[in-house]
Amino acid sequence: MKRFLRHTMFCLVPATLAALVLGVPPAAAQLTLQSVGLSCSDGTALNLAVSPTEVIDLSGAVLAVNSLPAGTPPLTCSLSQDPSGSGNPHFDYAVGGGQVQKGLCTTNFALSAHVEDTDATSPPTSGGTFNLTEQQACLSPSCAPFCCFCGGGHLVAKPDCLHVEGDVAQLNATVTHSDGSFSSLFPVGSEIYVEAEDNPDMIGWNGDTGLPTEPCNACPATMPLLHGNVSVHDADCPGCAGTPCTPTTTTTTTTTTTTTTTTSTTTTTTSTTTTTTCPGCFGPCRTDADCTCIPANIGGLGLCISNMCACT
Repeated sequence: MKRFLRHTMFCLVPATLAALVLGVPPAAAQLTLQSVGLSCSDGTALNLAVSPTEVIDLSGAVLAVNSLPAGTPPLTCSLSQDPSGSGNPHFDYAVGGGQVQKGLCTTNFALSAHVEDTDATSPPTSGGTFNLTEQQACLSPSCAPFCCFCGGGHLVAKPDCLHVEGDVAQLNATVTHSDGSFSSLFPVGSEIYVEAEDNPDMIGWNGDTGLPTEPCNACPATMPLLHGNVSVHDADCPGCAGTPCTPTTTTTTTTTTTTTTTTSTTTTTTSTTTTTTCPGCFGPCRTDADCTCIPANIGGLGLCISNMCACT
């Protein structure tokens, strides 16, 4: 949430929004839980009982969802003040929206996922949405889409399960819509794995490659938010610090044996996957093979925009 507060478009909101919309005094030192209602356009309708601090955090997350649209149609959410005592505190949830830099591209995300309180590593979710919208970016508006290194696109996915520990949420979701740059990476019917972290706010996602043993125990690399806010709530441990999943470097050993009538030679080659920068490329790629030549038609001339970083 600290990162969220650094950005001007959101700086005025969390405490003021909680005070004006929900009737929570900005300087309230109440220790009692506040009853609030969370509603989203994906059908989410929760009666929650959360602390005043969590009300402010959730208010910021709702504002970010609405201010940085993602998906088609974009997800929208709202908060309301419920009658005292009507809230049900026994929900784990992850709500948030924002914008991240992924390679050369800027992507908006919107997240709404919830499940009844559980510590199971692969519990079913009771509903929600994970949306993405990539902003189109081209060398020149006049040559779009041929010279665009970020094609733009939308993704909508419905969570299958959600696992929350402290301030870290992991979920997997089935893609129900994808277009543009997402259509080949996440075709309809495929799974997307998401990890969200609250304070510092982070988000990350990946696809079907390297499926985890437990569906909700995926390990996508998390990215800091350029703008936005994420609110993660663990009903049986509110305010606890979780442990983000850290991707590990994989070392592969290959043994090749060559036999002749007189000698036998064994060669062992060890390779380690690392993140490097392709020579002449824009941005980090995993291998030099990720550098590619992107064709473009500029001014009627067939040109090659070489050495673009093509990794996702």
